[in-house]
Amino acid sequence: MVEFHIVALFALMPLCLGTLQMALLMIENHHLDHAAFLAARHGAVKHGDLSEVKRAFAQAVTVLFVESGTPLDRGNVLPRVAAAYAAATVDIAAYARVRLLAPDPDARADFAIRRDGQQVIPNDALESRSMAPGRRSGISLQQANVLRIEISYCRPLIVPFAGPLLLGTLRLLDNDLWHQRCYAAGRVPVRSEGVAPMQSDFRVTS
Repeated sequence: MVEFHIVALFALMPLCLGTLQMALLMIENHHLDHAAFLAARHGAVKHGDLSEVKRAFAQAVTVLFVESGTPLDRGNVLPRVAAAYAAATVDIAAYARVRLLAPDPDARADFAIRRDGQQVIPNDALESRSMAPGRRSGISLQQANVLRIEISYCRPLIVPFAGPLLLGTLRLLDNDLWHQRCYAAGRVPVRSEGVAPMQSDFRVTS
């Protein structure tokens, strides 16, 4: 009996709690993958504006911030969802990083033109434009009209014991400075990518 309790305390319980925490992170990662896709699709119609991408991402993850103490009904759904969206916006501003992966600087250098006082990669009449690869990027204009974003989001760990143990392990193994910022806040980074064909001219901002 004593041996069983020792094994349960030092082996089985950490294993079960760790499995539960990893399962929760996998569920969140699945939801964040979908949110990243929605954010990329929104960005594709907003000229690749990363601030619009971040706003759409906040809308998509609002469901993670809805209080679950009482059921939603017609009388409370609007204020509760509005409060959840506000909380998601604040959390993402502090703990999310959005990076543009494509079109990359080489594609922008190859295909950007001046239009209405702004450098853009054109999105109109793609079927009739040249499909020759760019000198620097090695891809065509049609391929350059694909928006690809990376969203890294620090998510909190909520399972007792397993969370601190996982954080301590990751701190030792992961030297990424931004990830270390997540660990210092008691969170772990979850990474997702979103890809969508451009539906507007991509505006080159840098």
